[in-house]
Amino acid sequence: MFWRKDGEELHEDVDHGEILPNNDGSFQMSVDLNLSSVTPEDWRRYDCVFHLSGVKDDIITKLDKAKIRTNWVDSSNITILMVVLAVVLIAVIGFTVYKKKKAKQPQTPPVNSSELSERLNPETTQHPAP
Repeated sequence: MFWRKDGEELHEDVDHGEILPNNDGSFQMSVDLNLSSVTPEDWRRYDCVFHLSGVKDDIITKLDKAKIRTNWVDSSNITILMVVLAVVLIAVIGFTVYKKKKAKQPQTPPVNSSELSERLNPETTQHPAP
């Protein structure tokens, strides 16, 4: 198994993994290609070749984003995650500050409606005659 570019076998930026046995008697192997310096337009120039001893034709797979998995991380997803975490952190800090300020304010005892009316409009409150 190997990678080619424009029909030529690649040796740089290629990592040959181990050959590992499967439970059914078959095996698996990997040959990783580092694409960090390859532009998406150049992907079509690369293919992976699997040559099996005793088999006439090689199995050739063109490098195609839809068919080949990569370990690239989409930076837009990371940016969205960071913004969401920042908003949550700001909300938590704001709520904590609000609760601390509210706890420090002096608490007034509850007032019934007639006392409140008297406090707000003392001249309209009727007092019993002497």
